[in-house]
Amino acid sequence: KIATDTVIMYCHGNAAHMDVYWPRAQLLANVASKNQYGVLMIDYRGYGKSEGTSTESGLYADVNSALEWLKGNGLTGDRLVMYGFSMGTAPATELTANPQVMTPSKLILEAPFASAEVMAQDASKLAIPGSFLTNLKIDNAEEIKKIQQPFLWLHGEDDDFLSIHTHGSVVAKGYQGSSKTEVRVDGAGHSTVPNTMGYEEYMDVIKHFLQN
Repeated sequence: KIATDTVIMYCHGNAAHMDVYWPRAQLLANVASKNQYGVLMIDYRGYGKSEGTSTESGLYADVNSALEWLKGNGLTGDRLVMYGFSMGTAPATELTANPQVMTPSKLILEAPFASAEVMAQDASKLAIPGSFLTNLKIDNAEEIKKIQQPFLWLHGEDDDFLSIHTHGSVVAKGYQGSSKTEVRVDGAGHSTVPNTMGYEEYMDVIKHFLQN
Protein backbone atom coordinates (compact mmCIF):
# COMPACT_ATOMS: atom_id res chain seq x y z
CA LYS A 1 0.00 0.00 0.00
CA ILE A 2 1.35 3.40 -0.98
CA ALA A 3 0.29 4.92 2.34
CA THR A 4 2.35 2.45 4.37
CA ASP A 5 4.97 0.67 2.25
CA THR A 6 8.33 1.78 0.91
CA VAL A 7 8.09 2.60 -2.80
CA ILE A 8 10.92 2.32 -5.31
CA MET A 9 10.60 4.85 -8.14
CA TYR A 10 12.31 2.96 -10.98
CA CYS A 11 13.62 5.23 -13.73
CA HIS A 12 14.33 3.00 -16.71
CA GLY A 13 16.91 3.31 -19.46
CA ASN A 14 16.71 4.24 -23.09
CA ALA A 15 14.97 1.16 -24.50
CA ALA A 16 11.74 1.92 -26.32
CA HIS A 17 9.27 1.26 -23.53
CA MET A 18 8.91 0.00 -19.97
CA ASP A 19 7.80 -3.50 -21.02
CA VAL A 20 11.50 -4.16 -21.64
CA TYR A 21 12.17 -3.44 -17.97
CA TRP A 22 9.22 -5.34 -16.52
CA PRO A 23 11.41 -8.26 -15.31
CA ARG A 24 13.54 -5.74 -13.38
CA ALA A 25 10.49 -4.26 -11.71
CA GLN A 26 9.39 -7.76 -10.73
CA LEU A 27 12.77 -8.42 -9.10
CA LEU A 28 12.54 -5.25 -7.06
CA ALA A 29 8.95 -5.93 -6.03
CA ASN A 30 10.02 -9.32 -4.70
CA VAL A 31 13.14 -8.23 -2.84
CA ALA A 32 11.37 -8.93 0.45
CA SER A 33 8.53 -11.21 1.43
CA LYS A 34 4.99 -10.01 2.00
CA ASN A 35 5.31 -7.27 -0.63
CA GLN A 36 7.07 -4.78 1.62
CA TYR A 37 8.19 -2.75 -1.37
CA GLY A 38 6.12 -1.20 -4.10
CA VAL A 39 7.62 -0.30 -7.47
CA LEU A 40 6.45 2.47 -9.78
CA MET A 41 7.74 2.71 -13.33
CA ILE A 42 6.56 5.03 -16.09
CA ASP A 43 7.31 5.63 -19.75
CA TYR A 44 8.76 9.08 -20.31
CA ARG A 45 7.17 11.28 -22.96
CA GLY A 46 8.06 9.95 -26.38
CA TYR A 47 8.51 6.40 -25.04
CA GLY A 48 6.09 3.51 -25.43
CA LYS A 49 2.53 4.82 -25.55
CA SER A 50 3.41 8.14 -23.91
CA GLU A 51 2.84 11.05 -26.24
CA GLY A 52 5.11 14.03 -26.79
CA THR A 53 8.76 14.57 -27.63
CA SER A 54 11.64 13.39 -25.50
CA THR A 55 13.62 16.19 -23.86
CA GLU A 56 15.84 16.45 -20.82
CA SER A 57 13.42 18.78 -19.04
CA GLY A 58 10.53 16.50 -19.97
CA LEU A 59 12.37 13.53 -18.49
CA TYR A 60 12.58 15.27 -15.12
CA ALA A 61 9.02 16.59 -15.32
CA ASP A 62 7.58 13.16 -16.07
CA VAL A 63 9.29 11.49 -13.11
CA ASN A 64 8.35 14.44 -10.92
CA SER A 65 4.70 14.01 -11.95
CA ALA A 66 4.89 10.37 -10.90
CA LEU A 67 6.22 11.48 -7.51
CA GLU A 68 3.36 13.96 -7.20
CA TRP A 69 0.91 11.10 -7.83
CA LEU A 70 2.60 8.97 -5.17
CA LYS A 71 2.50 11.81 -2.66
CA GLY A 72 -1.17 12.40 -3.41
CA ASN A 73 -1.80 8.76 -2.60
CA GLY A 74 -0.07 8.87 0.75
CA LEU A 75 3.65 8.35 0.15
CA THR A 76 6.11 10.32 2.26
CA GLY A 77 9.74 11.03 1.44
CA ASP A 78 11.10 8.78 4.17
CA ARG A 79 9.58 5.81 2.30
CA LEU A 80 10.67 6.88 -1.20
CA VAL A 81 13.70 5.27 -2.85
CA MET A 82 14.92 6.49 -6.23
CA TYR A 83 16.42 3.87 -8.56
CA GLY A 84 17.94 4.94 -11.86
CA PHE A 85 19.35 2.68 -14.57
CA SER A 86 21.50 4.07 -17.41
CA MET A 87 19.66 7.09 -18.86
CA GLY A 88 17.27 6.86 -15.91
CA THR A 89 20.11 7.81 -13.58
CA ALA A 90 19.64 11.41 -14.74
CA PRO A 91 16.14 11.97 -13.28
CA ALA A 92 16.91 9.77 -10.27
CA THR A 93 19.98 11.84 -9.41
CA GLU A 94 18.46 15.20 -10.31
CA LEU A 95 15.31 14.72 -8.22
CA THR A 96 17.29 13.45 -5.25
CA ALA A 97 19.82 16.29 -5.41
CA ASN A 98 17.15 18.90 -6.10
CA PRO A 99 13.87 17.49 -4.72
CA GLN A 100 10.65 19.19 -5.78
CA VAL A 101 7.80 17.08 -4.45
CA MET A 102 9.44 14.84 -1.85
CA THR A 103 12.97 14.33 -0.55
CA PRO A 104 13.87 10.68 -1.25
CA SER A 105 15.31 8.63 1.58
CA LYS A 106 17.81 6.66 -0.54
CA LEU A 107 19.33 6.57 -4.02
CA ILE A 108 20.30 3.59 -6.18
CA LEU A 109 22.17 4.10 -9.44
CA GLU A 110 22.95 1.25 -11.81
CA ALA A 111 25.36 1.93 -14.67
CA PRO A 112 25.17 5.73 -14.33
CA PHE A 113 26.77 8.09 -16.81
CA ALA A 114 28.94 10.92 -15.54
CA SER A 115 27.73 13.73 -17.79
CA ALA A 116 26.70 14.62 -21.30
CA GLU A 117 30.17 16.08 -21.83
CA VAL A 118 31.90 12.82 -20.93
CA MET A 119 29.52 10.91 -23.18
CA ALA A 120 30.63 13.10 -26.06
CA GLN A 121 34.30 12.83 -25.15
CA ASP A 122 34.39 9.05 -25.02
CA ALA A 123 32.01 8.57 -27.96
CA SER A 124 29.54 6.64 -25.84
CA LYS A 125 27.12 4.47 -27.73
CA LEU A 126 24.19 5.54 -25.54
CA ALA A 127 21.66 6.39 -28.23
CA ILE A 128 19.78 9.15 -26.45
CA PRO A 129 16.95 10.79 -28.42
CA GLY A 130 18.01 13.47 -30.86
CA SER A 131 15.81 16.01 -29.09
CA PHE A 132 18.06 15.64 -26.04
CA LEU A 133 21.09 16.89 -27.89
CA THR A 134 20.21 20.58 -27.82
CA ASN A 135 21.71 22.27 -24.76
CA LEU A 136 22.04 18.98 -22.93
CA LYS A 137 23.06 19.73 -19.33
CA ILE A 138 22.88 16.36 -17.62
CA ASP A 139 25.74 16.14 -15.13
CA ASN A 140 25.33 13.32 -12.64
CA ALA A 141 28.93 13.68 -11.47
CA GLU A 142 28.19 17.19 -10.18
CA GLU A 143 24.67 16.60 -8.89
CA ILE A 144 25.75 13.59 -6.82
CA LYS A 145 27.89 15.94 -4.71
CA LYS A 146 24.71 17.49 -3.27
CA ILE A 147 23.31 14.18 -2.07
CA GLN A 148 23.64 13.10 1.56
CA GLN A 149 21.17 10.20 1.55
CA PRO A 150 22.49 6.60 1.58
CA PHE A 151 23.73 5.70 -1.89
CA LEU A 152 24.07 2.34 -3.66
CA TRP A 153 26.06 2.14 -6.88
CA LEU A 154 26.11 -0.93 -9.12
CA HIS A 155 28.11 -1.18 -12.35
CA GLY A 156 29.40 -3.95 -14.62
CA GLU A 157 33.17 -4.14 -14.94
CA ASP A 158 32.77 -5.05 -18.63
CA ASP A 159 30.26 -2.32 -19.50
CA ASP A 160 31.27 -1.21 -23.00
CA PHE A 161 28.28 1.11 -23.27
CA LEU A 162 29.01 3.38 -20.32
CA SER A 163 32.49 2.62 -19.04
CA ILE A 164 32.79 1.97 -15.33
CA HIS A 165 36.02 3.98 -15.41
CA THR A 166 34.93 7.16 -17.19
CA HIS A 167 31.32 7.17 -15.98
CA GLY A 168 30.32 5.04 -13.00
CA SER A 169 33.46 5.47 -10.90
CA VAL A 170 33.42 9.20 -11.47
CA VAL A 171 29.87 9.46 -10.14
CA ALA A 172 30.62 7.21 -7.17
CA LYS A 173 33.72 9.20 -6.21
CA GLY A 174 31.72 12.42 -6.30
CA TYR A 175 29.35 11.27 -3.58
CA GLN A 176 30.12 13.10 -0.33
CA GLY A 177 27.48 11.62 1.96
CA SER A 178 28.08 9.28 4.88
CA SER A 179 26.80 5.94 3.56
CA LYS A 180 27.93 4.54 0.20
CA THR A 181 27.75 0.96 -1.03
CA GLU A 182 29.70 0.09 -4.18
CA VAL A 183 29.03 -3.08 -6.15
CA ARG A 184 31.36 -3.70 -9.09
CA VAL A 185 30.21 -6.75 -10.99
CA ASP A 186 32.94 -8.71 -12.71
CA GLY A 187 31.91 -9.92 -16.16
CA ALA A 188 28.75 -7.83 -16.31
CA GLY A 189 27.96 -5.63 -19.29
CA HIS A 190 25.74 -2.58 -19.43
CA SER A 191 22.40 -4.29 -18.90
CA THR A 192 23.41 -7.61 -17.35
CA VAL A 193 24.26 -6.70 -13.75
CA PRO A 194 21.33 -8.60 -12.14
CA ASN A 195 21.73 -11.85 -14.06
CA THR A 196 25.54 -11.80 -13.93
CA MET A 197 25.42 -11.35 -10.16
CA GLY A 198 22.70 -13.96 -9.92
CA TYR A 199 19.19 -12.83 -9.12
CA GLU A 200 19.31 -13.96 -5.49
CA GLU A 201 22.55 -12.11 -4.80
CA TYR A 202 21.26 -9.01 -6.60
CA MET A 203 18.05 -9.03 -4.58
CA ASP A 204 20.01 -9.60 -1.35
CA VAL A 205 22.16 -6.53 -2.08
CA ILE A 206 19.07 -4.40 -2.72
CA LYS A 207 17.31 -5.77 0.38
CA HIS A 208 20.33 -5.12 2.62
CA PHE A 209 20.62 -1.55 1.33
CA LEU A 210 16.92 -0.83 1.81
CA GLN A 211 16.80 -2.27 5.31
CA ASN A 212 19.95 -0.65 6.71
